[in-house]
Amino acid sequence: MRLKTIWIACMTVLFLSCNQQYRITEMSGTIVEMNSAFDTQPHQQMEVLVHSYKTELDQEMNVVIGRSAQFMDYKRPESLLTNLTSDVMKSYGDEHLPGGADIGVMNVHGHRATLPAGDVTIGNLYEIYSFDNTITFLELKGGDLKKMFDAYARIGGAGISSNVKLIIGDKKVKSVTIDGKTIDKDKIYHIVTLDYLAEGNDNMSAFRDAVSSVNTGVTLRDVMIDWVKEQTRRGEEIDSQLDGRIVIR
Repeated sequence: MRLKTIWIACMTVLFLSCNQQYRITEMSGTIVEMNSAFDTQPHQQMEVLVHSYKTELDQEMNVVIGRSAQFMDYKRPESLLTNLTSDVMKSYGDEHLPGGADIGVMNVHGHRATLPAGDVTIGNLYEIYSFDNTITFLELKGGDLKKMFDAYARIGGAGISSNVKLIIGDKKVKSVTIDGKTIDKDKIYHIVTLDYLAEGNDNMSAFRDAVSSVNTGVTLRDVMIDWVKEQTRRGEEIDSQLDGRIVIR
């Protein structure tokens, strides 16, 4: 009986030691207030810490991943940069959706900087696509897609893929085709857009009535970086054109 008691006691001690929980008993540090005083009397340790991260970040951001054939701006009704982004988005949908994508939809101010001519760095793309917006696939009835184009007419255009031809007059849709065909109000269209727009923001309230919505979790920025790298691998420059996909009369 005594041996059994000793064995149980030993196992209990072993169990408790294996399940020991650790707790923080003490913390120390310094609060550095980032205000105007920091400019005249910088905190040396903080400067060293920030500089170490900044150096590493600058090295990554300054990596050249491609070349742009021309300077690209973003504006309405169409522009080189909004056209480029919308076309890449549709291509991404063509690659990842079973039947491909019908159109790519991008808002103008989803771009936050212009694309320079010449070398393009990772940092350039972080500046242009500074938001962490993610690619979202929508299934939208043709009737709701017409409402989306009505919104395009009211705001004077935005990013759309090149297979769309939209003519606007007096802030109304005069005509619109996708791959040369008029919109069928009963057909389900596959849209590649951003999570921000899929939620109905920036005049895209028609997207709230989507039959289905799938957020891929992949940021537009990453899609664009990968696309630029692939262009470079093929020996091609980044280029875009104004092709009359949106015309205001």
